[in-house]
Parts: sequence; C-alpha cells; structure tokens
Amino acid sequence: MAEIPQKVALVTGGGSGIGQAVVQALVARGGWSVHIIDVKDDIGPLSPNTFYHKADTTNYGQLTAAFKETWAAGGKRLDFLFANAGILEKTNWFAKSESPDEPPEEPQWDAMEINLKGCMNTVRIGRHYMAQNPDGGSIVVTSSSAAIWPSFCSPIYTSSKHGVLGFVRSVEDWYYTSDKIRINTLCPSAVRTAIVSEQGWAGFPPSCFTPFEVVTEVVLKFLDGECIVDSAGVKADKNYGQTIVPTADKFYHNFMPPFCDERHRSMVEATHVENMIGHIL
Repeated sequence: MAEIPQKVALVTGGGSGIGQAVVQALVARGGWSVHIIDVKDDIGPLSPNTFYHKADTTNYGQLTAAFKETWAAGGKRLDFLFANAGILEKTNWFAKSESPDEPPEEPQWDAMEINLKGCMNTVRIGRHYMAQNPDGGSIVVTSSSAAIWPSFCSPIYTSSKHGVLGFVRSVEDWYYTSDKIRINTLCPSAVRTAIVSEQGWAGFPPSCFTPFEVVTEVVLKFLDGECIVDSAGVKADKNYGQTIVPTADKFYHNFMPPFCDERHRSMVEATHVENMIGHIL
C-alpha cells in the first residue's frame, strides 16, 4: 500500500505562546509536517516532523524564502497556514511631553508592522502556494478580542488587530470562491503568553484568562472545516469567514454588524471582487 503523504502546515510565531500550542496540537494529531517561522535565533528542541525557519514576517524576501523552503520540503503542498505572529506595542500612547513647545516623541510602530503588515504578507504568500492544491486549504489568522472591543491601554495594538479582522473579512469570499481556501479569524481574549510581562498580567482579573486548550480547540475546528457551534449554541452558516472569540473557558461567534439600510448593503456588495474586475481591479 502506498504511503499516505503527510499534510503540511506552516505556523508563524510558532516558537512560543499560541503558535507553539497549535504546533504541539498538530504534532499530537499525527500525519502533519509542521514548519515554524519565528524571528528567534533558537526556539529550543523541535518535536518530530517539525522544522524551523528564521524569518521576519515584515520582510517579504525573508518570508518568501521560508515559504519556498517549506514548499520544497513538503513535496510542493501546503494544507494549513496559521498566520499568528504578533507583538504588543512598546510605546505608552498616553505619555505627555514635558515641554509645552515640543510634541510627544514619535511612537514605535513595530506592533502595527508585525501584526498587520506581517499578517497580510503571510496570507498573501501562503494563498499563492495553497491555491495549487486541488482541494484548497485552510488559513487561520490570529487577531484579538481587541479587534472588536478596545484594549484601552494599547491603541496601536487595538488598531492593528482591527486591521487584521478587516483584512480577513475583505478576502474571505474571494479566496473561497476562487481557490477553495477557507480563511477564518481567531480573536482570543487574554491568553497568558509572553506578549505581556508578568507585571502587566497582574493587572488583569485571574478569572478572565483563556486556557491554551480552548484556543487550540477553536483552531482545530477551523482546520477541520466545521461550521462551528459556539458556547451559546449558535452555529455558523458556512465554514469560512468565521470570527471566533475564545474567552475564559468558552468561545463565541462574532458576526459582521448589520447594514444600515438597503442602499448601504448595495454599496458594500458592489465592492465584491467579481463586481470590480475592470473597474477598480
């Protein structure tokens, strides 16, 4: 009997936190070759069938090289992409200048670059390779609860995660229609990772933290192509374009808000890719 080829997954930010938890979940399932992209020099011992590529997701050339290595090593297939790399901002947005004549110093934009640009780079390149599969594939993007409700202390992070959710909602229909690629958005609440220092986490109520197991459960449901039934019993009507918020020990759908009226609906629906070919595209 011919050996069944392993499926190939690529995880950005897979060296720690949520990314690492998803890598471990895929390894535990078996049948997966898992490729990790991170910026660290060393992410420690690798599990069987896991491979490491050092690359910065904001650097298109580095990222492309890592995808090419994954594509070649995996026998020219990519079944699952977890676009997960992200950081919290380093700037205190609310700090005032001590001089009445000088404005505050320019903020550091690393969080916007990594969280939004890096995510979009990852999905753009990943879609190219995944589209070669006759049956498409699955992309899961890590956004945040802050994509929907503000993280008041971190406006740059909040803005970047709003951008991530808007990006996915812009491409979800066309990716599925054109290439059978299911893209879904993970919007976790507080997950105790190294993105925040222990001093920072001390400011959160202990009951609000979301276990890794809840987050990975949602990611695997996305991967398996489920129309997810959430903790309130609400079921999605399709298996792509889902936005799920894992919070504490539960997870919930977040749907796009309703249109203001029918004219607003017609304006938004006019922007679908197939309608704009020959106009904007």
